[in-house]
Amino acid sequence: MQKPEFRHSLAVYLTLTFSLTWGFWITGFIINGLSDIFRIIGSLMPSATAILLTNICEGRKNLQRLMRRLLIWKAPPVCYAFVILFTLSSLYLPMWACRMLGANYFVTVNSQIGGLPLHTPLLALLCFFAVVLFGGPVGEELGWRGFVLPHLRKKVRPLISGIIVGIIWSLWHLPMFWFHVSGYEINFMGYLLETIYLSILFTWLYERSGGSLFLVILFHSVDNFVMALCWNDFMNEWSLYTLLLWYFRLVVLSFLIIDLKKRQINIL
Repeated sequence: MQKPEFRHSLAVYLTLTFSLTWGFWITGFIINGLSDIFRIIGSLMPSATAILLTNICEGRKNLQRLMRRLLIWKAPPVCYAFVILFTLSSLYLPMWACRMLGANYFVTVNSQIGGLPLHTPLLALLCFFAVVLFGGPVGEELGWRGFVLPHLRKKVRPLISGIIVGIIWSLWHLPMFWFHVSGYEINFMGYLLETIYLSILFTWLYERSGGSLFLVILFHSVDNFVMALCWNDFMNEWSLYTLLLWYFRLVVLSFLIIDLKKRQINIL
C-alpha cells in the first residue's frame, strides 16, 4: 500500500515536535518544577516524531534508510578528530594562551554532572552514556539532523540549512528560558547565536561524514559531556580567556564554512 505523501511534512513535523515537547515540559513545570521524567520525555520528541512521520509520509524504506544512518561509522579521520578534540581544544587552548600572556586562568574538571558523581572511570563512562541517551543526542538528532536538515537541503545550501536548523533548535528550547531552568540563565539572543554556531558545526560534520547520524550523536554527546565537565564560572563573563575562546571557535568556524561551500555533498 502506497504511503500518503505530505507536501508540508516539515511544517507538520515542527508543529508536532514543538507541541509534544512543550506539552510535556510545561506540564512538568506545573506539576513539579519540570521533573526529570517530563524533561526527558519531552527531549525525546524530535527523534520520535521524525521516526513516526518518516514512516507515515515516506514509507518503510525511507524509515530504514534514516535508521541506517545511525550505523554509518566509516568517515574521514578528520571527522573523528573533530568530534574528539574540538570541544576540549576550545576550552584548554585559550587557557594555555592566557597563561603564556600572564593571565592566570585554570580550567578545573568538575567532580559531578547533574548530581551524578564521577569518582571513577566507570562512573564517568556511565554518566557519558546517560548524556547520550537522556541528555539530548539520541532524543534530538534523528529529528534535527535526520529529518529537518535533509528536508531543507532539498531547497537550500548546507550553510543556510545549518543556520535555519540552529534557529529552530533554539526556539524549541524557549520553555527553558520562560521557566528559568538551571543552565539557561544566559540571554536568549546569546543562546540563539551560540546554537546557530553549533548547528553549522553539526551540518559540516553531517555533510563531511556522508550523512552519519552516528557521528552527529557522538559529537553532540562529547560536546555536552565536556562542557558540563569542564565549564567554570569565569567562562560566564567576558575576559581575555573568553575572547580567546571565541576567537578560536570563530577561526574553526571560518574554515568549516569554506570547506562546506566547496563540498556540496549529495547525501539525500
